[in-house]
Amino acid sequence: MNSVAYEVISLKLRWRDLRESSTGVHLNETIELPNLVKENRQLIACEPFQVDLHGTEESKIGHVEGTLKSKATFRCSRCLTDYSEDLIVPFEEDFVQAEDELAVEDGADEADRIPVLGETIDLVPHLEQTVNLALPYTPLCREECAGLCSECGVNRNETACACKTERIDPRLADLAKFFEQDS
Repeated sequence: MNSVAYEVISLKLRWRDLRESSTGVHLNETIELPNLVKENRQLIACEPFQVDLHGTEESKIGHVEGTLKSKATFRCSRCLTDYSEDLIVPFEEDFVQAEDELAVEDGADEADRIPVLGETIDLVPHLEQTVNLALPYTPLCREECAGLCSECGVNRNETACACKTERIDPRLADLAKFFEQDS
């Protein structure tokens, strides 16, 4: 696969490079996405992303696809311990060159193509959005995580506690008393 010389300034792709290359443009860069940690409470840290993308242009539509890879540190939503996990996020977007700002403000057209004003496509906001959508909503250190005890606060993955955590719904308390009388 031939690589075309292109200018990468915070991961921007030029339309001209897409049009002039018959095989497309290959982007293999390492970038940081610092807004991810700022915007996600459960995401403690994130290493720079290894971005491997391939862009092509056909019928005035820029198609960019590939993968983003990184190692992320999350905070478990049950036991509040930090754990690391590899992130491998697929990326695929279609872009169309807009003629004026009005077309950009109107949003995507009927085929979910992202309108871009100017001669370059800034990929960073779209990469951030894709990674944000791929992050777990409630990260778990492991599927069988027991979490924290609601009474004493001990991590039940590390220590068993003797707290009685069984609660009866107050609306059903009288029914429980009724069954205790029968025995």
